[in-house]
Amino acid sequence: MSQESSHQRPDFGRETALRGPFVFFFVAALVWLLAASALGLIAALKLWMPSFLNCEWLTYGRVTVVQKNLFIYGWATNALLAVNLWLLSRLTSFEFRNGWIAVFGGLVWNATLIYGVQQIFAGFLNGFSLLEMPREVGPVLAIAFLLAGFWPVVAFARRPSGHTFAAQWYVVGASFLFPIFYLIAQLLVLWCPASGVVQALVASWFVQNLLQLWLAASALGIAYYFIPKVLERPLAGYYLATVGFWTFFLFAGWTAPATLLGSPIPVWIQSVGVVAMVMSIVPIIITAINFHGTFAQNGGWANAWNSTSLRWVALGTISFTFVGLLRAIFYTRGYSAIIRFTEFYQGLDHLLVYGFVTMVIFGAAYFILPRVTGALWPSVKLIHVHFWSVTLALIVSTLVSLYGGYQTGLDLSKGAPQMIGGGKAHVLTAAAFLLGHAAFALNALGLIFRGLTSAENRQHD
Repeated sequence: MSQESSHQRPDFGRETALRGPFVFFFVAALVWLLAASALGLIAALKLWMPSFLNCEWLTYGRVTVVQKNLFIYGWATNALLAVNLWLLSRLTSFEFRNGWIAVFGGLVWNATLIYGVQQIFAGFLNGFSLLEMPREVGPVLAIAFLLAGFWPVVAFARRPSGHTFAAQWYVVGASFLFPIFYLIAQLLVLWCPASGVVQALVASWFVQNLLQLWLAASALGIAYYFIPKVLERPLAGYYLATVGFWTFFLFAGWTAPATLLGSPIPVWIQSVGVVAMVMSIVPIIITAINFHGTFAQNGGWANAWNSTSLRWVALGTISFTFVGLLRAIFYTRGYSAIIRFTEFYQGLDHLLVYGFVTMVIFGAAYFILPRVTGALWPSVKLIHVHFWSVTLALIVSTLVSLYGGYQTGLDLSKGAPQMIGGGKAHVLTAAAFLLGHAAFALNALGLIFRGLTSAENRQHD
């Protein structure tokens, strides 16, 4: 296994201005990743042994809600704020100043998140997915995001040249749209609740936008940057990237009604969601041509496997293609009637958020952190532990959710009683995720400490 970011000391002169904000956001992301992983293991144990940690604050419902919020708003969002800022600064040659504003926004974001999850543990939570935190949290998080996460848009607006890249389009689009749909959802779901089924429709619209137009779009931007960067070759079929970008952002926002098939919303609205979900296969095919077509040329897959950073991105793009095809198939009426009351759809979301977004973030971290800190990865063994633990856990957990959910749906459609299964598998995969994340955090924190120590020594010299 080649460790290109481990054995070569990078030129980090251009990264000096980004070091403080990037390190802050990434350390915060690591803390939340470990917390979410520990809660995931607790939730799996409680599902298998309901009497485990039997107290009011740690009921299964509260633990799973907090775990999901910490993973999305804590780990993934903090990490994407760091990577998006670095990415747009590199692509636009933007001289990043006033980093204290971004750090202040990050402090507000994470402090508010602590308050929100504490309220959930105490029992003050809403009943809408990823909107469970008290309503006073929403406006503060939106303001914090504008302070911390709007810098990619600023960098894009102040770019010195008119030429742009696909990576910029996705990151800027995601950074621009997130506060808009987050505030709209807060308003229509929590502050001035819409009447009837409109509230449920808005809540579902928010979840789909959050997963696709913030998390997945940012990860696509990262993939569009690192694949040609590391392989040192142009993307295959790059002329199609413009079509992929616009169709992705066009159809993703309309897929929400497909997640509500069988609910008491007008049938024509459900049909719009199904059509949008099926049409979303267009950007899936285009990104597959861009990514997998590039890997297929001149030993690209072998080079990706031998790259510490690119192997994560390659696995992430495979997950994105796979989950996109599955969503286009299983969010249609026939299949939805079979699996709507199973964990199949949870498996799809897990494959998107972890298999694609998180895998791509890991790849970006292995590339960026040595360049920002000017240090080397402390342990190659911990890199191996991290990779194999989370990869195997992802494969097993996804298969358990998808196959088990589909089989359960078939049995339920035949009237056969079902018991919740897969308890041991979920415990083992949750433990493997925690092990891999602990190895990554230990390695990353050691790298950051080395970099800060070296910088202090250089200043004294």
